[in-house]
Amino acid sequence: MRSTSIDALRGIAILGILFMNIPFHANMLLGYVPFESMLSSDKLITLLYSIFADGRFRTLFCLLFGAGLAIQYESCIRKGIDTTIFLKSRLKWLLLFGFIHGVFIFGGDILMFYSVAGFLLIKGLPLETEVLLQKARKFLLIGCTIILLIAIGAVAFADMSDQVVRGSDEYIESIALWQGNYWFQTMVNAGFSIGLVILSPLFILWQTLGLMYLGSYLYRIGFFTQGFSQSTFIKITTFAIVSTLLCIAPQLLMENIAAEIIPLFSSVSAVFVGLVYAHIVVKLCQSKSAVLDMLAATGKMAFSLYILQSIVMGLMLRWGIPEFSLSATHFDYMLIVVAYTLIQILMANLYLRKYEQGPLELLWRKLYNKSINKKLQAQVKAKESEAS
Repeated sequence: MRSTSIDALRGIAILGILFMNIPFHANMLLGYVPFESMLSSDKLITLLYSIFADGRFRTLFCLLFGAGLAIQYESCIRKGIDTTIFLKSRLKWLLLFGFIHGVFIFGGDILMFYSVAGFLLIKGLPLETEVLLQKARKFLLIGCTIILLIAIGAVAFADMSDQVVRGSDEYIESIALWQGNYWFQTMVNAGFSIGLVILSPLFILWQTLGLMYLGSYLYRIGFFTQGFSQSTFIKITTFAIVSTLLCIAPQLLMENIAAEIIPLFSSVSAVFVGLVYAHIVVKLCQSKSAVLDMLAATGKMAFSLYILQSIVMGLMLRWGIPEFSLSATHFDYMLIVVAYTLIQILMANLYLRKYEQGPLELLWRKLYNKSINKKLQAQVKAKESEAS
């Protein structure tokens, strides 16, 4: 039986992540490039994103990915299915989907990276519940420390005078280069998506793995049906507020801070803020909210919607209205995301009236089930050969 809270959280995560990704759909090389004199609206939206969005939806994705693997693991145990064969087959096909998406559509792909992290996580799923929590804490401490050290080092040693600004010759050349050749886009996408997987042990892997372990632990203790206790929620909320204030301090106190440094600080507070979001959604789901039921529909189609986001945004921003990125502000991008969010919610709810799964979810299921059946048949034949 599906969990409405998990589906709703997955829906919120898939809708929310586009707010952070959309500038990179327009230009993977540079993302959002500020104007020489930074707009007040850009400053405000950047600050709001740092408080409420940046890293928060990725945190939810990681928690849910870990919880999803724990659910599948328990399901395999109940049905007497080989957990290793089942989970690895799912992850291998997800890795392939991620490769196709990351190379040919959008270099900001997370599916390949999450698949690799998933292979590491499944080794820990047989562990006792409290051991999962211990591993989550250890990896989160290591991961957040590494990210903070990178962020502090970047602030201390980065040359802020060398930043690309909107309207500069370098910016115009970058736009022309990016929009002019699909095969160049493919090479850039491949560099970013494959590079993330290869270099992740140096920065983001440990935090991601910690969140996935935490998601597995939270599923085991029934968090996605009951949430935290009141005392635990108060503690986490306090950590969320304090860590957020500390993480936004650099952009409040410094005149010019590179845009790529801000998400590093935000990803630390995102751990606690993401947990606050998860608790609130779980509690709201207990009251049978119609809005959350609608969001749960997007969660059931999260895979399909994630890939569709990349296709639609890529076609529109790179090919349909390429000149848009020359003058678009954060507010302009935000308006596009809000409009497309409503479209996604409507589309998912209408689609699921007729079909039980999204198209890519169904394809993924057919592919990994076929792989699993082949491996199980090969095992049976091997045993028969040994017996004879």
